[in-house]
Amino acid sequence: MRAQRMLSLDLPVLALTDKVARALNVMDELKLMHLPVVEEDVYKGTVSEGVLLELDDSAIIAEAPMTQDAISHDLHLYDVVARMGWSDVDVLPVVHEGLYRGAVNRSAVLQFLAKRAGWGVPGSTIVLEVLPKDLSPAELFRIVEADGSQITSFNVAPAEDSEFLEVTFKVSTEEIESLMVTLRRHEYQVQSFYNAPELEDEMRARFDAFMRYLEP
Repeated sequence: MRAQRMLSLDLPVLALTDKVARALNVMDELKLMHLPVVEEDVYKGTVSEGVLLELDDSAIIAEAPMTQDAISHDLHLYDVVARMGWSDVDVLPVVHEGLYRGAVNRSAVLQFLAKRAGWGVPGSTIVLEVLPKDLSPAELFRIVEADGSQITSFNVAPAEDSEFLEVTFKVSTEEIESLMVTLRRHEYQVQSFYNAPELEDEMRARFDAFMRYLEP
C-alpha cells in the first residue's frame, strides 16, 4: 500500500498570498492543524495552526514559517504512519518532482487500518509478552489456525522499559477461551485481551483461577 493510494485530492491548499485569518478559518472548519502551501502546483511548504496563531490575522502566508514535511507518492503505508507520528502532523503533502499531487491525512490512514489492515475486522485482540529469541510468528499462526480461527492483523513492538516484545494480534472470533488455554500450554505470557465477552467479568475471574491452577 503506497501513499498514492490514500491521496486526498479535495483537501484545500493555501496560497502564499492568502491571509492568516482565512487559513485559520479553513483549519477550524476542517478540524486540521496543518495545511500545505501550493503556488501553481509547486509545493512551497506546510504551515501549522500553532505558527499562524502567533501572527497577525492580516499577515499573508508567505510571512509564516513553513516546514517541508512532504512525502513521495510511492512511500509505503508503514513509513507514512511513521512520518506522521514522528513529525506530529495530521496532513502529509505528497510531492513528486517538486509538484503537489495531493495529501494524506490521518483520516485516510485510519480508514485504511480499519478496512484494509484488518484492525476493523470483527474478533478479539490478544496481547502477548515474548522474548525476542522466543518469537515465532509462524508458530503463532499455526496455533491460532489449529484452534479454528485466523489471525487478521499482527503487530510487534518493543515493550516499554522491558526486554520483552509486545505482540498484538487480532483473531477472527470472540470465542477465545480454548485459544488462551493453548497459548498458555505453549508457555506464552498473555498480557491482556479485548473484545472477548466469554472471558469478561465473571468468566475472566474463572479463567485467571484456571490459569493459576495450571501453574507448575
